[in-house]
Amino acid sequence: MDRNIIIELRNVSFQYSEGNPVLKDINLDIYQGEKLVILGANGSGKSTLQKILNGLIFPQKGSYKAFGQLVTQETLNDAQFSQAFRQRMGFVFQNSDAQLFSANVWEEVAFGPLQMNLTIDEVKKRTQEVLSMLGLDPLQDRPPYKLSGGEKKKVAIASILSMNPEILILDEPTSGLDPRTQRWLINLLGQLNQGGKTIITCTHNLDIVEEIADRVIVFNEEHQIVAHGDPQEILGDKKLLLSVNLIDEYYHRHAHESEHRHYHSHE
Repeated sequence: MDRNIIIELRNVSFQYSEGNPVLKDINLDIYQGEKLVILGANGSGKSTLQKILNGLIFPQKGSYKAFGQLVTQETLNDAQFSQAFRQRMGFVFQNSDAQLFSANVWEEVAFGPLQMNLTIDEVKKRTQEVLSMLGLDPLQDRPPYKLSGGEKKKVAIASILSMNPEILILDEPTSGLDPRTQRWLINLLGQLNQGGKTIITCTHNLDIVEEIADRVIVFNEEHQIVAHGDPQEILGDKKLLLSVNLIDEYYHRHAHESEHRHYHSHE
């Protein structure tokens, strides 16, 4: 691949205070401008990997570089490095309620830009542009806790996009969303990627993988990366998907005339 490496993990391992490792010897390069999907069963290490990528926790073994620089507890203690890193790396949590805390939607979306030493006029401009882009203008005075699940997800994404990050990391982004909001999100991720953003998504939803990925990595239940490839290659490997507990033996693919494929199990 000719694109620049934007994230580099070498021999990364991690375990919580007690228990077995949740990541074991992870080696991974992520390229600028790509759409990467991370697949794996619950407990395989996907969420821990995302926390490391976002600088919320740190490898106990191995190294993590982002934008060509080591990311450690020490480097993130440097205010200048930390601000630059936080602006370039956006993380959308699976549970939007864990991300939303402001009194209303406008303040939620403006919070990030207010931390970036921008002028008030620039903060207002960014906030209004993102609200308009995501169709959130009618909700801007509403408190987040009064929104629907889909609306909360849109506000959570807007609060990250207002900082204009280079990388967007999403944890199970379609979880709990209705079909219309899922379609909106898939289309948005495509538009953001076309605009140059690197998109990293963890999901169990095999239906959407081909639409939101140009590369897929797969974790097994021993917390290791066991496969990587293009979406068609990974999703067509039933033996692999069974071995990592992503499907059951009744799983099969339906290919439609539009080349959209539907994945499900028949009991």
